[in-house]
Amino acid sequence: MAIHKFYVKDIPDTKCIWPYINEHSDIGRHYSMPVTLADPNNLINLKHELDINSLIMSSTEMIDKYGFNPWQAADNDMQSYGGLSLVYNPDYVDDVDSNKQTLGTKTNNSNEFFYGKTGKFKSTRNTYFDSYAFRKLAPCVTETSFNDIAKSFKRHILRSRLATVNAEYVSNNDRHNFGWHRDESVFENLRINIPIITDETFMFEIKDKPAEHLGIGNVYSWDTNIAHRVFPTIQEPRSRTHLVLGFSPWFDYDIEEDCFYSNEFYGEMHPIDMLISGHVHEKIKGIKL
Repeated sequence: MAIHKFYVKDIPDTKCIWPYINEHSDIGRHYSMPVTLADPNNLINLKHELDINSLIMSSTEMIDKYGFNPWQAADNDMQSYGGLSLVYNPDYVDDVDSNKQTLGTKTNNSNEFFYGKTGKFKSTRNTYFDSYAFRKLAPCVTETSFNDIAKSFKRHILRSRLATVNAEYVSNNDRHNFGWHRDESVFENLRINIPIITDETFMFEIKDKPAEHLGIGNVYSWDTNIAHRVFPTIQEPRSRTHLVLGFSPWFDYDIEEDCFYSNEFYGEMHPIDMLISGHVHEKIKGIKL
């Protein structure tokens, strides 16, 4: 199969990186590829041999050193949700700290993040919505012990964050609708979710599925393009922090040439099957039954 290669500098300023890749490759014809190893419409609890204690310690180090950043919005920064951005875009259009670039945008109101509400932007290139532009590891990663963990993954890390929900800022009236959103397709951004700090008062819900608690020690994935959310069941001063790691499954990144190029899995293996088969991390392989 021919290799597709895209230099960031060659992509027009009016076009986000991923839509440009879509238009200038044959990737779209592979979107109907079936998943063979799991049903991504449901929560997948992955087998793994990751050192969860090291993940917790490194995440805590990032929080202690760089603090909590609230979700950015035009109408009101949200103390109920935020954390740290693990990646940044060196060409970001706004003057935003590298450690919080993937935590919302001051252009949108807090109710305009469900999925792709970009009407207020003349161009979304190098904005919050340009997923593949977030291609560099943020200082909270490179200047802490989490840097070694990030380098242990086989696929390139894209839009990712250390995500915290603060229960005390979610009122009983808001709880029923709190947090609903959709993310990119797994062909664009394949995510895994790792609990770092939590307790059973925090629940996770995929649309039309029963809510459940995601426990420490587990590594999860699902089709995050389906509406989903995290919510607290009580309004108390408690917090829940998870690593939300996103990866480019079919395109690797050359940092020296600043380009994305198709890898051996392009059009050959579904991103979810790649994850379950150990092609995202050698210590993540299989499904817990």
